[in-house]
Amino acid sequence: MKLLSIHKICLVVIPGVLLSTASCKKFIEVDVPIDQVSADKAFLNDATALSSVLGLYANGNLLPASGSTENSLLGAATALGGAAADDIYLSSATYLDEFKTNTISTSSGYVNNTWNYAYAVIFAANSAIEGLNSSTGVSPAVKQQLLGETYFMRAFTYFYLTNLYGDVPKVTSTANSVNLTLPRAPQAEIYEMIISDLKIAQNNLADAYPSAQRARANKAAATALLSRVYLYIKDYANAEAQATTVINNSAYKLESLDSAFLNTSNEVIWQRFTFYGYSIFGRNFVPSGTTPNYVIYPSLAASFESDDQRMAKWLKPLPIGNITYYYPYKYKLRDATAGNEFNVLLRLAEQYLIRAEARAQLGKVTGAGSAAEDLNIVRTRAGLTGTTANTQSTMLLAIEKERAHELFAELGHRLFDLRRTGRADAVLGPQKPTWKSTAVLFPVPANQILYNKNLTQNQGYN
Repeated sequence: MKLLSIHKICLVVIPGVLLSTASCKKFIEVDVPIDQVSADKAFLNDATALSSVLGLYANGNLLPASGSTENSLLGAATALGGAAADDIYLSSATYLDEFKTNTISTSSGYVNNTWNYAYAVIFAANSAIEGLNSSTGVSPAVKQQLLGETYFMRAFTYFYLTNLYGDVPKVTSTANSVNLTLPRAPQAEIYEMIISDLKIAQNNLADAYPSAQRARANKAAATALLSRVYLYIKDYANAEAQATTVINNSAYKLESLDSAFLNTSNEVIWQRFTFYGYSIFGRNFVPSGTTPNYVIYPSLAASFESDDQRMAKWLKPLPIGNITYYYPYKYKLRDATAGNEFNVLLRLAEQYLIRAEARAQLGKVTGAGSAAEDLNIVRTRAGLTGTTANTQSTMLLAIEKERAHELFAELGHRLFDLRRTGRADAVLGPQKPTWKSTAVLFPVPANQILYNKNLTQNQGYN
């Protein structure tokens, strides 16, 4: 496996695509190929600026068009984060077992690469912010729009980086002379930056999407992510308010279980475009042969209520000998030439669950405008009766369970939920003989500490 290092990331701008490359030792030693455009020309006018920012969405470090799902930031959050919790794991091979058993090595190539995937996207976003701010040829309206999208993309990337590793270097420029020696910033400081970026995005972006099929960020995408961030930092009043803004937007509604992940779904708040209409998750989760690559944990499968329609619609049983595996089937297409599935990254059901949890924490447990009301909207879509939870403690546990059933195999939600609520030991300890409390975070890659002596290791990995 090829390992990347943050200090070897350089920005290459190609019309329509922003890429990062790890093949250079120093930026000044690299000649710009004739089919590439220098950074100063990438933001020369509206057309070149748009082309460059669109490349952020296509950046394979965030999510690839093909290949193994774990070889990208969001794929790693889903596959590796899922295995580290009790969500999803690789059943067809053993090379990711260290995540399943929570015995991750600091020298793990997957840990190192995931770190670099994030910083490659962040570097590209910082380059775009600098290029747009310094440009005199981009019109004010286009500059405002593109800055909003770029700040959103940086916030989105940092959210996953900090939830996988905790405290991380706060890289806000392309000045490698500074970036190479940055220490880890406290997670609280990273969240402050994320919130600041998302507020800029909210102010800059319109309600209308700037592209078809919700493939580029709009104001609602920034608001949806902001509601999640507020929930994570326990600012429940703001989490409720931001989620309410999205829920009250008539552009969004819960779809049927069969339609929720289609690229025409009105449940989708933001999705990543795919050229052939099939998702990288469907490509990896739907088996090509007799054995699925990824399956959900048996404990998760056993925890669904018997009449929960998500078991029939979003999971597929596959008996192998005496074992019945269940693999994720939210995405139905393993491949296609003109399919109808993109990669869904933000959707409305999560907003109801965010608001439900925020309301429960604020003491609004039952009745009108309560946690129960929001939770039951998600449960009703799944074919379930209303919740019986009627106290704050039972409601929070009911919401935790509902999130596990609604958001499984999606972007690391389960690991993040158990960590932020302090419930990881209670839930994962009895299931995993090698579980330890510090396993809620990945180790800082040993390679990064070797390159940057100012970095420190997470607890439990020294």
